[in-house]
Amino acid sequence: MGFMELSALKEPVVSVDPASRSDPESFYRTVLESLSEAVLLAGADRRIFYANRLATELTGYAPEELLGRPSHELFHFEDHAQATQCQSKDPLSDQTEILEKELKGKDGRLHWVLVRTTPYRNQHKEIVGRVIALSCLARQKCLEFENEVLQDDIRQKFGHIVGNSLALQKVLAQISTVALTEANVLILGESGTGKELVAHAIHDLSARKGHPLVRVNCASIPKELFESEFFGHVRGAFTGAIKDRAGRFELADGGTLFLDEIGEIPPDLQSKLLRVLQEGQFERVGDDRTRTVKVRLIAATNRDLLTEARAGRFRLDLYYRLSVFPVEVPPLRERLEDIGPLAEHFIGHSARRLGVPRPRLTKLHVQELQSYDWPGNVRELQNIIERAVILARGGRLQLDLPPRGAPRKPEREVRPPPAADGDEELSLEELVVREREIVVAALRRTHGKIYGPDGAAALLRCKPTTLVSKMKRLKVRRDER
Repeated sequence: MGFMELSALKEPVVSVDPASRSDPESFYRTVLESLSEAVLLAGADRRIFYANRLATELTGYAPEELLGRPSHELFHFEDHAQATQCQSKDPLSDQTEILEKELKGKDGRLHWVLVRTTPYRNQHKEIVGRVIALSCLARQKCLEFENEVLQDDIRQKFGHIVGNSLALQKVLAQISTVALTEANVLILGESGTGKELVAHAIHDLSARKGHPLVRVNCASIPKELFESEFFGHVRGAFTGAIKDRAGRFELADGGTLFLDEIGEIPPDLQSKLLRVLQEGQFERVGDDRTRTVKVRLIAATNRDLLTEARAGRFRLDLYYRLSVFPVEVPPLRERLEDIGPLAEHFIGHSARRLGVPRPRLTKLHVQELQSYDWPGNVRELQNIIERAVILARGGRLQLDLPPRGAPRKPEREVRPPPAADGDEELSLEELVVREREIVVAALRRTHGKIYGPDGAAALLRCKPTTLVSKMKRLKVRRDER
């Protein structure tokens, strides 16, 4: 195997003295030495016959020590099976591989590198070996460490909220702003986005931190027990009331009451809830005594409460009382850069809880996770990571993601008005144009505001997250006129 066979490769675009083109070996050696990554050339027998300067610096071996050495001997394998599997791969395969491996330097130290192996051909178009490019991941690990420090700072202030995306930073800024007030907060977002964590963070940063945070899942309470659950009851008030019982409002007195899935509250109880919010007063079921409490209310829902109110299923005055300060928690598919830190967090948590070694999350794992749509959001990610930790063998993480393209529940679309009688049917292209015009008109009427009861999403009767996604698809700016 000779270095001259590289002349069959497509020549890269570099600035080289034309005179050197008469010496192909010198030309390609110059190109390889000018690259910003380590490069090894191995023949069909897997033995190295060329290493550029960066390859010798990265491995610690002199050029003469690398030449003739089998390329797989430079890497560390966790067990014999891994080494055997690597050696069994066909070096003449036409597949390009991208892997993360531990490089074993001359001094015996191990460090992670990104390995890209690409086949190369001779003048007869036959594959005769592989080009092995190595990129040190030390800087990436340094960035990961810096990210861990940042996450520690976030966790100290915001509990277990993990991530540093711009979308999440906006939520954290809103939490910091509203936590110091006594305003009611309405947390909006799809199921599994972490609305309860936001509620905990608001309480922990507020002046009520030393007082109880009482959580009520409104979706799990039978309709006939709502009033007793909220306000309590006295003995004999109904069958089964064998003793006096305090309700959740009393338990949260001086602290915070978090009503999750508040859209599930029956209409006949909503008026009583409104009274407590306005006056701070209520009566237990079966009791005439009026009690007074000072409670801060945080509510959460995955419904569009304004649409529910317009349909008569939710009191409009209660909606306005609750949504003094709305906080929109973005779905996981809109904060892809947070998937890596979240996965690392869940891996550590699951490994400790299960009492197993912590498997390693690679860059390729993160890319695989980011390619999924996450209809179940952070909760789904947590479940998949826990399953992967359970299935991990020898420290290798095995992800078991649902098939790509798995159906999601479609969100309501903004539809253009139907054509009048005698008009021609609109083509798909015309529908897109009409849809864009509707979105732009709504933004113009609301002066670019998307969220809130007077925002464009409410005007179009769709979720704010749906409108934001639609604006991205249609390439609509907030300030478009």
